[in-house]
Amino acid sequence: MSSHDHAEHHVTPLKIYLGVYFALLCLTVVTVGVSYLGLPPSLSIMVAMAVASVKAFLVSYWFMHLSHETKFNALFFLTSLWFIAVFFIFTTSDLASRGRVMKAADTFEYRIDKASKAPAVK
Repeated sequence: MSSHDHAEHHVTPLKIYLGVYFALLCLTVVTVGVSYLGLPPSLSIMVAMAVASVKAFLVSYWFMHLSHETKFNALFFLTSLWFIAVFFIFTTSDLASRGRVMKAADTFEYRIDKASKAPAVK
């Protein structure tokens, strides 16, 4: 039996679709609300990405019918989520540490000091 052959049809009740729809609406309101909280940028991005991940899970699980797929397809989906999470963790840690690196290197102050002590060119 191939992966496209389904032995039975799965009918999801309308109340589940409506529940997922209203959950997505609420999570969208939460995402917009987080933007008005005035959180630090790195924390705001992490919260927004967490909410977006929950929304993506709901859409893929119910509207793309991953709940009725084979475990092999679920493994591929979870593996892709793993790689996306690793990407965002490294990106967020890089963005969060840039302020400390620039302050430790004193790049801007050093250049101003060098420019003021440079000999005049004739």
